[in-house]
Amino acid sequence: MSRYVYSIVRCLPDPRTGEFVNVGAIAGDPVTGDWSYRQLSNLERARKFAGRPAVEVVLGSLLDLDEQIDRHKEALRQDRGQLIPDNWLDRLHHDHRNVVQFSAPAPILADSAEDALAVIFEHMLIDPVATARQHSVTRYDLQRTMRQAFQRAEIPEDFVRPRVQIYVGEKLHSPVDFAIANGRVVQLSQAWSFRLAQVDEVPLRIKAWGYALQRLRSGDTARVIDSAGRVSEIDQHVDLQVMIAPPETSEQVAAFEEAQQVFRDVDAEVHLPAEVDELGLKAAELARRLHPF
Repeated sequence: MSRYVYSIVRCLPDPRTGEFVNVGAIAGDPVTGDWSYRQLSNLERARKFAGRPAVEVVLGSLLDLDEQIDRHKEALRQDRGQLIPDNWLDRLHHDHRNVVQFSAPAPILADSAEDALAVIFEHMLIDPVATARQHSVTRYDLQRTMRQAFQRAEIPEDFVRPRVQIYVGEKLHSPVDFAIANGRVVQLSQAWSFRLAQVDEVPLRIKAWGYALQRLRSGDTARVIDSAGRVSEIDQHVDLQVMIAPPETSEQVAAFEEAQQVFRDVDAEVHLPAEVDELGLKAAELARRLHPF
């Protein structure tokens, strides 16, 4: 066994009170560079305690965390990266003092980061299990799958822009999960899950998202701004891809049927998770128009 360090990821809806709910954990070995994280499989209790907006802030931070770990692993695999610094968890602990917080790093003996997380979840975190009838799949699960497909397709990292905003006309704007861009956008991709315990809000969000895309398809002037503030041009014929977690229950099927009309109206190509590599290869093909690689 080796010495690993870990932190518990917490959500504090009101940091002034100090009341929190655990949502996940991160563990790693700074010596070997073996890092991993895991979030609760069922976040319903966290949503009831903290509210959906606060939990989504935490999940966004976890997605950033996962991106850092994936970039680190890929860099090490190609012998062009350095190990994550020994004080990484200490920095996360000290730098996050708001809605998202990390517990003080602590040691644990394990054979791997995944094994360390298994022990942490067994003894330190309460992970309410979803019912056997329904297994939830979050948008964040799908986004992670999509990002991994882009990596397998060997798209330059700088071309994959997560969590962009598309601005259409003077005031209309909407978030989009990923843009393949480098001054010009050649593909937008979005994840939507219909395999959720509470799915009634999903069609409303898709309609709001779809309205901006419909205006784009109609020829309205538009631009895309990524999280770093970089502006990219986009035209009405841009490739649009959607990844879904398919419905299982009657309520989920009804939500999906309502969303299908929006997908047709914006001319989006819809994929299941098993087809994610097709999405990645299409993105790589389009990215070559931006810059040979």
